[in-house]
Amino acid sequence: MFFTKDDLKLAYGVDLDIAEAYVNRPVPTENLYWKNRSIYIPPAPGYFFMPIYSDILLRCGAEKAFILSDVFFKLNESILHSAALLEHKEIDWSTHIFQSIHHASPRVTRPILFSEISEYLSQPVLRKQGNSLLGTRFPSLNRADSYLLSIASIPSEHFDEAKAIQAWYALMTYFLIQDDLADIKDDLRKNEENVLIDAGMDDAGLQLITEMIDQSHDSLLSINPILSNRIDYKRKMMDLKEIIRSIIS
Repeated sequence: MFFTKDDLKLAYGVDLDIAEAYVNRPVPTENLYWKNRSIYIPPAPGYFFMPIYSDILLRCGAEKAFILSDVFFKLNESILHSAALLEHKEIDWSTHIFQSIHHASPRVTRPILFSEISEYLSQPVLRKQGNSLLGTRFPSLNRADSYLLSIASIPSEHFDEAKAIQAWYALMTYFLIQDDLADIKDDLRKNEENVLIDAGMDDAGLQLITEMIDQSHDSLLSINPILSNRIDYKRKMMDLKEIIRSIIS
């Protein structure tokens, strides 16, 4: 199974030029994130979030030519290779952040944003601090945030940084909750990070998860209605209480 550009357009509202560029891009060699992959965008959230978020960046004022540039692709690929090294326990968190900052630094066009993101990522445990737009209350939902370093390379003067960051958390909160729901049994057994565990596997915790999915829907509604409608459909089909009951029973 694989995605076509039309799949990404119809299912997630992705601009056709962006969808085509991602679907047709060759798999990067010697990149652990794509190890054993034969296509660039397999049907897994850990891959198709990329064209979806690039489309969001376009909607936030980034220029399409830059979003589709080899420079932007390679920067993100470098960050994801480092993330895969971390996932495979070949490096630790601090090394992953050092590598990601190193990859992003030569491409920075937004030094203040880059400094803010770098400082945030340098925390041993990522959490939202004060009024910062960076982070959520649950570290498990912040585990992909090194990817945000790439937006500090966007040169467009019309680019809305705050909107792009808010959309990132709306998108990734939804995807990571879905991922954690699928992995909850293994994560409990292996003591891995999981937002359901963070929130608490009781009625109060499930209410928090439900509210976060609702917030993702509402935040994306004005940016990408097709994506927001997809979240709406999925949340109506989701029975969190039954999922948790089947795990703890």
